[in-house]
Amino acid sequence: MRLQAALAALLAPLALAQQLAMTNPPSDAIAASHGPLQNLIITVNLSNDKLAEVKTHFKHVHVYEDGEKVPKEIAKEVEVWYSNHLGVPDYIGVDDVPELKLVQLTSAGANLALKGPLLGDKDVQKRIAISSASGIHVLSIPQWILSQTINLYQHIYLQTFNLRTTKKYSRDVPELPFPFALSGKTLYGKTAGLLGYGHIARETARLLKAFNVNVIAANSNGEKRDDEGYIIPGTGDQDGKYWWRSIPSAYYSTNDPESFKTFLNHTDILIASLPSTPQTHYLLNRESFSQLKKGAVFVNVGRGDLVKTEELIAALDDGSLSGAALDVTDPEPLPDNDPLFTHPLVTFTPHTSSNVEGYFDVGADLLVENVKRIREGGKVINRVDPEKGY
Repeated sequence: MRLQAALAALLAPLALAQQLAMTNPPSDAIAASHGPLQNLIITVNLSNDKLAEVKTHFKHVHVYEDGEKVPKEIAKEVEVWYSNHLGVPDYIGVDDVPELKLVQLTSAGANLALKGPLLGDKDVQKRIAISSASGIHVLSIPQWILSQTINLYQHIYLQTFNLRTTKKYSRDVPELPFPFALSGKTLYGKTAGLLGYGHIARETARLLKAFNVNVIAANSNGEKRDDEGYIIPGTGDQDGKYWWRSIPSAYYSTNDPESFKTFLNHTDILIASLPSTPQTHYLLNRESFSQLKKGAVFVNVGRGDLVKTEELIAALDDGSLSGAALDVTDPEPLPDNDPLFTHPLVTFTPHTSSNVEGYFDVGADLLVENVKRIREGGKVINRVDPEKGY
C-alpha cells in the first residue's frame, strides 16, 4: 500500500498535466496563419450572460436562433460557426463560406453534420476543422442513465402506470398485467457493464460507485485508455489508466467473442453509450441479451442502431431482459404504432437525455477553448475524423 501511495504521488503531477492539456488523439494542427478568427456565427440558443462572455473573444458575432436564415453576405465573412448537431445549414454551399476555418458542434457525434452538402464534401473536410462536443454531456446524460436505472430497478414507471390505469395501490390489485411483482431491487452489489468507456461512461461509473455498484467496461480492444479530449474538472474516471485507481474492476473486448461473452455474463445492468459506426451497427441481438445475468436491464444512450427493435422486444418478451430504458431507438423516430410505445417493460425519451439547462452554454466554453488553440497554432480538441463520424 505504501508503494502504491508513493507511485500515485509521483505520477499525480503527470496526470494533472495531461488533464489540463486536454489534447485529443493525434490530428493535423490548424496553422496559426489561418488568421485571428474574429468572425463568429452562432445558430444555437445561448443565455444572455454566456453570449456576452463569448462576444469578448470575437470582433464580430452574428446570432441566428430558432432556424433563422443566415444571410449569404454574412456567411461569406464567417471564420467560426457554432452549430447544433446538424452542422452548417444545407443552403450554405462551399463558395458561400470561403473564410470558414472551424465548425463547433453541440453533439458528441458528427454523423448527421457530415451528411450535409458542405461538411460532407471531402475537400471541405480537409480545409475546415469540425469539432464535436464530446465531453460536455457528462453534466446531463450520466444523470439520465442513473435516474432511469433506478426507475427500472424500483419499478417506478410500472407503479405509475398501475396507479393511472387502475386508480389503486398495487397491493390492492389481485392480478397485475406484468410478469413480476412491483417490489423494487437495490443497486447495491450489482454489476454494471459499460459498453463503451468514453466521457459519458466514465462519469456514469463515478456516479454508480456511490451506490456500491461493481463496474466493468467493454471497448474495442479490452484495454484501459487515457481520458482525452474536453474534460470538465471533477467528472469522470480520470485515473482510469492506473490499474490501482481505475473504476472498472475489469475490461473486456467487443472484438473478441469470448471476452465479450464473459463481459455480458457478468452484467446486471448493461449501459451502452457507443457511437454509430460499422463496428457497432447491430452489435447486440437477442442472443447477446440472453447471455446477461438473470433479471438484467438494458440502458441505451448511444445510437439506436446498436440493436434492432424486434431483437430487443424479443429479449424483453422471453425474459432475458426485465426492463429497458432508451433514449435512442431503431429507427429514429419510431413509426406510428411501433410496439415500443406501449411495451410495459420499456421506458424511453425522444433522444433528449442531453437536453438540460445551460447545455449550449457549456458547449460555448469548448468553442472558445478551440478558438484560442487555433490562434496559437495548436490542435483542435475533439477534432472529428470524417471516416469514423466522430
